[in-house]
Amino acid sequence: MIKKPQCRVEIARMKVVVPLYRDEDTTREIAREVEERIERIEEETEVIDTQKNAVLAAFESVVEQRALIEEHEEDIRELTKALEKLTSQLKALAKRFHLPPPPPTRDE
Repeated sequence: MIKKPQCRVEIARMKVVVPLYRDEDTTREIAREVEERIERIEEETEVIDTQKNAVLAAFESVVEQRALIEEHEEDIRELTKALEKLTSQLKALAKRFHLPPPPPTRDE
């Protein structure tokens, strides 16, 4: 059985082994970001409950991830509309100036 690469990091005063993401530096940077998030939550809630704060940090991360996904999907929808509009405009120009259709590409 092939074992996935792992990295030992410290988060919230706990040493944990996590799967390697891209490389060791990136993995450690992610661990630092999680650590900072948990520290901020500890300061805001004035509670040092590692498990509770880790759950809050995880929830916050998923909320941010979903917001980014929704933003990305909206960007794709807007880009698709813009490309459709551009395609229509190009077809109208080609028709107006009686331009022949482009030659077929290798994929066609």
